[in-house]
Amino acid sequence: MDCHRALVEYLGGEDPASRVSTFFEQMVEGVGVGVGAVGEHGRFVYVNERYADLVGRSRADLVGAEVGDVNPDLDQSRFDDYWKSFSMGETRVYEGAHRTSRGDEIPIQVHVTRVEIAGSEFNVGTIKDVTELRQRREQLDVLRRVLRHDLRNRLNVVSGYVELIELQLDGDDELRDHFEQIQSEIEHLLATSENSRRLEELLDATVAGSDSERTALDLHGLLEDAVATTRKKFPEATISYDPLDAESTSVRVLAAEFLGQAITHVLSNAVIHNDAADPRVEVTTRVRGDRVLLSIADNGPGIDDDRKDLVFGREERDQLHHGRGFGLFFVGNVVEKSGGEIWIDDNDPRGAIFRIELPLER
Repeated sequence: MDCHRALVEYLGGEDPASRVSTFFEQMVEGVGVGVGAVGEHGRFVYVNERYADLVGRSRADLVGAEVGDVNPDLDQSRFDDYWKSFSMGETRVYEGAHRTSRGDEIPIQVHVTRVEIAGSEFNVGTIKDVTELRQRREQLDVLRRVLRHDLRNRLNVVSGYVELIELQLDGDDELRDHFEQIQSEIEHLLATSENSRRLEELLDATVAGSDSERTALDLHGLLEDAVATTRKKFPEATISYDPLDAESTSVRVLAAEFLGQAITHVLSNAVIHNDAADPRVEVTTRVRGDRVLLSIADNGPGIDDDRKDLVFGREERDQLHHGRGFGLFFVGNVVEKSGGEIWIDDNDPRGAIFRIELPLER
């Protein structure tokens, strides 16, 4: 017997809502978070003891009360619009606040799902107090900002001294090689610091449940800028860009605002890890239906099959097995938040091809 039929048979009767409280009490009373069920009238039909304790009111006082009594962000007069905006089985997650009996507000996280029980619909929510989580998040935010600021400042100081040392190399090729390696590592650390800031902004927007961070972007323009930047940084490499169809030169994608930086990182990565005497990177685009495929091919050493997911942070890492650092983890997240896909193919006769497929702006 499926779950829905079991619920129907359990509740029975012409007015199943009258027995919802009993059903929920038996099913969810022991869970470790607050639980509440609301009917189409915008009033609680059930709350568990955990939720009652959370807002400092009795269960008897809450059952029958309007949701707006505890949710300061909800305009009760517009509850009907909110109710009708839900579809059956839909789940929404949001952070907000609930008002306690003392009149103060506590930060909460809510998961709300529309369910049907014996022909009647309810919004069932789990409510969790996230006061400590929010405080911890704020503390970590401060720590990250301080660390990034301190790291950038000290690396800029080191970079200045390195430039002074360069003036005293006097044609010593071995020392110049060491100098260039130091300079490269400094640039890498500065880029990692900046990418971590960008990724944090991207993830914050995701937690907030917002797609508004996606922006209509001119992909052709982004690629021209990324190729020009990489050519300037690595003049020893040959980097080409070839739209494979006329449509590719005018497409716009709806993507995360950091897509350009992500593409530039993939291009730079293709040169940095290239062991060929004449490093080459070829960028192509092709429109396929309502998506565009971006390919970045190099003639480097390639990537083993068992590491192709690892480089984007898709598999767990340990102390002995790592991807290619934070940069490609950042790239993978930008592409994912852009509604796209990224993967790696083998190039022929050698090298790797990074494929990025993105949705076109509708």
